[in-house]
Amino acid sequence: ITGDGAQATAPGVLRSVHLAGGSAAATLLLYDNATAATGTVLASLAAPIGDNDQWTPPGGIPFANGIFADIGGTGASADVAYDGGG
Repeated sequence: ITGDGAQATAPGVLRSVHLAGGSAAATLLLYDNATAATGTVLASLAAPIGDNDQWTPPGGIPFANGIFADIGGTGASADVAYDGGG
């Protein structure tokens, strides 16, 4: 992920998230929503310049509507692992 957008469009389970900072500090919010950065926050991560943050919730986090990613920071990138989700 390098820009905002839908990652999943149907119900599923969030398994893990990895965020890499680029030339600026990075932030990532994942929402239980298939179309917009609103609704229940599934995950919130932050990574300093050139560093990483990772989160693996025990048992996963169920989501009902999909996953929408809101990522910030120059050069930031993220990977999201989930089951289901369309």
